[in-house]
Amino acid sequence: MERILIIQDSPSANAMLKFRLESGGFSVETAETGEEGIEKTKSNQYQLILLDYNLPGMNGDQVCQILRAEGHTKNTPIVFMSAKDEEKLSHITKEAGATGYIGLPFEGKTFIEKIKGFMKTRES
Repeated sequence: MERILIIQDSPSANAMLKFRLESGGFSVETAETGEEGIEKTKSNQYQLILLDYNLPGMNGDQVCQILRAEGHTKNTPIVFMSAKDEEKLSHITKEAGATGYIGLPFEGKTFIEKIKGFMKTRES
């Protein structure tokens, strides 16, 4: 089963995303800070990391840059999640080295299709 790590500081958003992704057939773990997410990647292998851009303390682009520098996560698709305007997020995504981004809100079936699409980038 493909594993996803969600790094998002909102417990309610984590619960909703976890439920939606598990309904789509994925195994999901969550972290509420960038530091916790980075630690989880050291002991677990993930096929995708969903990363909130606006995290307390270490923000999303800092977390992404650290994960890109680590050997075990440098090729893992990292996808930003945010309600920011798309043009700004697109620029931030490229700067940080992320694979892409998903804007809020997340629509059920469309959301799962986007996640599967991002996972395919890992295989090519």
